[in-house]
Amino acid sequence: MRVWVLTGTEENWDKGIGETIWGVVEGLKFHWEKIEKGDVLIFYVTRPISGVIGVGRVESKFKQDKPLWAAEIKENKVIWPYRFDFKVEYVLPKSEWENKKVGVEDLRVNYRAGINPIANKETVKSLLKRADMNWNTELIQMLEKVEAPVAEVPKKGLNLHNEIREKLFELGKIERYISEKEYVIPDINERLDVVWRRVSGSVPTYVFEVQIGGSLHQALAKLKHAYDIWNSNVFLIINEDDLEKTNQLMSGTFHEIKDRMKMITVSKINRIYELQIEDNKLKIEAGLR
Repeated sequence: MRVWVLTGTEENWDKGIGETIWGVVEGLKFHWEKIEKGDVLIFYVTRPISGVIGVGRVESKFKQDKPLWAAEIKENKVIWPYRFDFKVEYVLPKSEWENKKVGVEDLRVNYRAGINPIANKETVKSLLKRADMNWNTELIQMLEKVEAPVAEVPKKGLNLHNEIREKLFELGKIERYISEKEYVIPDINERLDVVWRRVSGSVPTYVFEVQIGGSLHQALAKLKHAYDIWNSNVFLIINEDDLEKTNQLMSGTFHEIKDRMKMITVSKINRIYELQIEDNKLKIEAGLR
């Protein structure tokens, strides 16, 4: 497990915390490659704040070619392509950034680049203890997490992803579409979980991404791209726990497909599958199919 200091402006942190995503430039790719799920993140805001305002944990990492932050949108190019999303453990309200931020200048913490590793555990402890005292929270518990091994992604989650993907694949065939798994988006070389096409050689009419583990941002980015280039009907399959976060993203970064994308919970897909399989079986037995 590693601990990283993420450094950015107030404006970039407004966006980063709001959408729980961070990114680094090409020159810091070597750090990005070392990031793992569960790593601890220290949120550092540059001048005039000049201090730490929050703590988080890495969820997943991915590369994107879509502008996200204000500077990228202004220049219409991606400046920070190597991205990762995170879970916020604690963050100060913005109105308290100036008064309750945690200074790190005397702790010999490197905070110059967009992402900076902290190798010294004692430095990490000192920083988090100071944060806990200043913010009057239970952040001291983070100390135990820093030294604990990172839990592996449960295999059950991976199996559930594949199970739902298979069901979508089978449903497509029942509906008499050309159903395909791991369909490649040619211009960005990304893969969609399942697509349904009407005829051979046509673009996908229905596109599905199964979001169980992995990066929500990446899944939404692929669906948006599918809509942009093919005008496909796009669907995101998610657990009920992820509905709120997805709705937040759909109102922000991915607002362009808000009215076109449909979210379906895993439980509903399972129910649809059961009903369709039974319906198809009865029709075959009755000679109607």
